[in-house]
Amino acid sequence: VYRFDENWNGIVIAEEKLEHLTAYLGLHYPASDIPQQARKLYSQNWLRIIPDATYQPVAIVPTNNPLTEQPLDLSNSVLRSVSPLHVEYMHNMGVAASMSISLKKNQKLWGLIACHHQTPKYIPYELRNTCEFLAQITS
Repeated sequence: VYRFDENWNGIVIAEEKLEHLTAYLGLHYPASDIPQQARKLYSQNWLRIIPDATYQPVAIVPTNNPLTEQPLDLSNSVLRSVSPLHVEYMHNMGVAASMSISLKKNQKLWGLIACHHQTPKYIPYELRNTCEFLAQITS
């Protein structure tokens, strides 16, 4: 469990892991590790899923909404591309898949439950739905 402070710096306040994996409990991270744009997406969406960090992005056709001629907004898309910097961060941690669950307090992003896996991990819809429900209840 990752908690934000008033300046968006983070601290790992709880952890459950296999014994052989690196511990992160108690570590502090600067606000720049999760930029404002990413925090906005975490605030808007209960889950962020990267089932395979080695994915190859593909182009979306058309790039603009045919009705509005504006670029497509994928903010609420379950499977969307992520920053190459984030993928590099995952690689440096030895993580091949991740799912982040947003935690809110008074309608404001409070923290995250960050789930990591060392190999690609596809999360079935029913489990994603349960995680979203738990995030809402916890929040």
